[in-house]
Amino acid sequence: MVAYLHNQLRSFISPFLVSKFSKEYNETEVLMKKSIETSISTILIGLNNKFDDKNLYDELMEYISNSEFYIDVKFEATKTLIINSSFNKEGCKPLNLIFSNKKDRISEMISNEIGVKSETASAILNFSAMFVFSYFKSQNQNFKSLQLLINDQKRMILSTVPEGIRLLLGVSTFEIIEEKSESSFTSNIFSFFLG
Repeated sequence: MVAYLHNQLRSFISPFLVSKFSKEYNETEVLMKKSIETSISTILIGLNNKFDDKNLYDELMEYISNSEFYIDVKFEATKTLIINSSFNKEGCKPLNLIFSNKKDRISEMISNEIGVKSETASAILNFSAMFVFSYFKSQNQNFKSLQLLINDQKRMILSTVPEGIRLLLGVSTFEIIEEKSESSFTSNIFSFFLG
């Protein structure tokens, strides 16, 4: 796994895939890309919130390995994601496992925060769940190392999640403020020394 998990996952979301989804759901490509990126981050934080359940990850990996999505998806070395299957119904179980009764509210929040239709937000959240967990499965990512990786990058991932969704996931805004303050401080020091 590379250092920046969120960036690694986003690198597979090609312009072609964004364009395909954009046409299918009748949304602009800008909003579609933002919906996918927000959904990926939301999935990662949702998983992070469930790391106390040691059996959950094994259950997710078992479900993914038997899913039509995982069988049909290909992660190419050229960073091209090839999908040949439906993900709408398959994404429901992973989302239920990590978000339980908050799943529909999170989907609606993505719709409100990004500005896409409700059905688009729901479909993209389903896609993102299947995509993220299929990627972990393809990489043979083990539970412990993933837990450490996401925890280490939590603040960076949270900075890509809109405030409403963060609150729904029970994340304090203090973590984001602290991260932004540190980034701003570092940036100001850098600017000062550059003259």
